[in-house]
Formats: sequence, C-alpha cells, structure tokens
Amino acid sequence: MSKSTKLIAVVAVLAVAYPAAAWYTGKSVEAKLTESSQNQAKSSPYVKVIKQDYQRGIFSSTQDTTLELTFPGMKKPDFPMPGADTGADTNAAEQPATDNPATAASPAAEPAVAEKASKPLQIHFINHIQHGPLPAFRGYGAALIKTELVLDAESKAQLAKLFGTANALEITSRLNYGGSGRVSISSPAFNTVMEKDKEKVNWQGLSLEVGFEKDYKAFNVVMSAPGLTVDGLEGQSFKLGAVSLKGEVTQAYPGTRLYLGKTETTVANISYTDKVEAKKSFTLDQFKLGTEANMKDELMDFVARIGVAKLSFDNQEFTDFHYDYGVKRIHGPSLAKISVAYTDVMSAPGDPDKRAALTAVWDEVAAIVLQKEPELVLERLSVMTVDGEAKLAGSAKLAGATAADTANPMLLLPKLQSNLDVTLTEALVAKLGGASQKDPEAQKAAQAAMAQQIQAFEGQGFITRSGKLLSSKIEWKQGALTINGKPFSKQ
Repeated sequence: MSKSTKLIAVVAVLAVAYPAAAWYTGKSVEAKLTESSQNQAKSSPYVKVIKQDYQRGIFSSTQDTTLELTFPGMKKPDFPMPGADTGADTNAAEQPATDNPATAASPAAEPAVAEKASKPLQIHFINHIQHGPLPAFRGYGAALIKTELVLDAESKAQLAKLFGTANALEITSRLNYGGSGRVSISSPAFNTVMEKDKEKVNWQGLSLEVGFEKDYKAFNVVMSAPGLTVDGLEGQSFKLGAVSLKGEVTQAYPGTRLYLGKTETTVANISYTDKVEAKKSFTLDQFKLGTEANMKDELMDFVARIGVAKLSFDNQEFTDFHYDYGVKRIHGPSLAKISVAYTDVMSAPGDPDKRAALTAVWDEVAAIVLQKEPELVLERLSVMTVDGEAKLAGSAKLAGATAADTANPMLLLPKLQSNLDVTLTEALVAKLGGASQKDPEAQKAAQAAMAQQIQAFEGQGFITRSGKLLSSKIEWKQGALTINGKPFSKQ
C-alpha cells in the first residue's frame, strides 16, 4: 500500500471515528449536566428547576435552563437582578407564590404582608456546549461550555450603562473526561457616574477560577478583585483595596458537605472619608480571614483566624488585632451522619419523617460526640495598644459528660472545664470602669472605684501586675472557680 493510500485510509478512519467520539462524549456530558442541575435542586428547598431543555448535536449542544430561587421573606427587588426573568405578567408578579413548599407550610399571611410578596426570582441561563475530544479545537477534554445569562430588557439597559458593550459576566467551564473540571468567571472593569446620587464609581473588575475533582471530592479556588472606589459629591469617599481569595479543600466523607483544608481571604485596605462629618471616617489595613479544617484519628478540628494590621477611627488607632477561635475534637463519622440527615431535611423541610430521622441521628451520635470531649477554643483575642498587648485566650469542654446529662443542664455544670487567660492594660481597665457613665465627675468616681478594686485584687493575688499590664488566669473545674490558682467566691 502506497503512502498516499495509507494517508487516505487514516483520514477516512478519523472522519468516521471523530464524529462518533464527539457524539458519545456529548451524550455523557448531557447526562452529567442534567444530573448536576437536578441534584442542586434536590439539595435545597429554595432551588427549583422550572425549565430544562437540552438540544444535543454531534459536535455541540445547547442546554436551556431556568431555576427558581425562593427564600423566606424574600421580596421582589426594585432593580431586576442579572439573569432574572421577571415575566411579562405584572399582576402575577404581585401575587404570592403558591408552589413554594416553604410558603405553603407557613400560616396565612396578613393581607398587608401578602400584598408585598412577589413570585420567586427566576434565573435563566443557556449553556453553549462544544463536545470533546477537541472541544472547539481549544485543547483536549470532554466539553468546553460558555454560559450565557438571559436578561430582560431593563436589566440589559441598566448593565449597559455600567459595562457598555462588554459582557457584565463571562463564565467558561471546561469538563475533563475523568470527571474533573474548571470554571472561570470574570467581570470587566468600569468607570461611571451613578444617575441618582451622581457618585463616581470605579470598579476594577474581578476574576475567579474554581477547579474541582470528580464527584466534587476536592476544590481549589483563586479569586482576585483589584478594588473599588466610590466618590460622593460632598466629599465622601469609600475605597476598597485589592481583594484576594485562595483555598484548597478535600471532602472529608463521601456524600457530605464536610471539607478539610485551608482558605485565606485578604483585603489590602478599606477606608471611608467624610469631609463633612470627620468622626465617621476610618481606615483599615491588611484584613485577613483564614479558615482551616483538619482531621486526625476521626476527630475534626475547625479554626477561623481574623487579623487586622491597623484600624484608625475618631483619633484612635489600634494595631495588630487578632481574633482566632474554633472547635476541636469533633467526632467525624458522627458529624457526617448529622450532615447527611440535615441535608435530607433541607430538601423537604416540611416532611415530618425526615425531621424525625434527623432527631434520631442526634440521639444516636450524642453519646459518642460527648465521649470525645469536644472543645471550644479561643486561641486569642488580642490588640496592641500604646501600653502593650491586651489579650484573651482560653478554652471550654465537657469532661466525662454523657447523653443523659443533656436532659438536665445542672448535671453538666460540674463536668464543665474551662480556662481563660486575661491580660489587659491598666489604662484600658480604667476606661472600661467609667464607660457606663456620661457625666465626667461620675466617670472619675467610677474609675477611682475600679482602681481601688484592682489594688484589692492585687493584694489577694487575683491580679498580677507587670508594668502597665494586668493579668489573671481564671479556671473553672469540678464546679469550683479559681483565679491564679486561688479559690474565688464573691462575698
């Protein structure tokens, strides 16, 4: 066989094989996307699939979906939301929803309230899907999806004032054959003057990348927003510096919403300047929020850490603020059972059998959870002042508690073990002593009384002084309170 004949044969095989591969891939993608929409609706009573139309071709497909979102007490927004289908029937929009299970299960509203209710918010979007193996000839994978939000005329007009001809939101997803994928979301920058208050708004855009593994067993996220500035006509100015988010989490147990891993959010700065009322002005630098969840020997720890480098307002300045807290030693398998049962209840909140099942799960795992002695932890609540660092740190747990003890809280009191380390500046304590008094003379009297009390506690050993810092170690154990190791009772 000549080379040209072989080449023709290869081309012929590919001409037949590629459409077949694309058709088969399209069928698999359809099943996955349809299942994903249905599962999303099943997992929440506030999401309902109103429309699901899938038109599948050989090399591409279109998925047309409308979701209905209903939240307790939700009212129709004055400004149409992006992607919202407000409908053509204005009379129907003023009527309360009749197919919302949460609303149907509630007592009848008074006429005045009923008049304010509106039909649930509907989000209409179309997925334009290119099938693999080479979707749109832009890499290898199962599918490349561009999501289009379908907007009503009023929403389009409002967004056009901000973004011009650019799309307010770009959403692109890539699905891999193994079940993993990545979603990319971006919003362009804009600079405009608001019609109503004539405020100048400068938004510098946003980008978000979310990667996920098969069956959503793991996620990783990276988000960046360079900043926002809003300037008013009377000298008011609000500035939000660069915002970033990154995180990586892994599912703790299959079929649950429990994830282990770390996330970190940072905001470079936030400030508000008011030239008319200067006391309203403030600046905040380097805000950080981190979360961490890990597990060892089936015991889970969850910690959140909040930090601010500097906060200034009303001629006062605080630096190095930290608030780190969490819960430790939570029995993972028990928490997983509770999570599954709770999700089941949320899918049908009015179902008494599901609620009964949740209660039964609580009764089943309560003894195991208590046996592991879960602990509330305050790693630190601190701030730096000119006199030094004011700080609180402590923990609390139940030692030897049983499920039977929960029926009578008084039985839990002797089993409570807690401790709190307190370090405060003398100036701060004095200020707190007179904080409740508005009259200057009354403030001085209250502060003098506080100073006498501090001196008395020092003499008794309940307070330890180190320069301008006052500290105490408070402990509750076996039904008794001690301070710095000395029994304490209020006379």
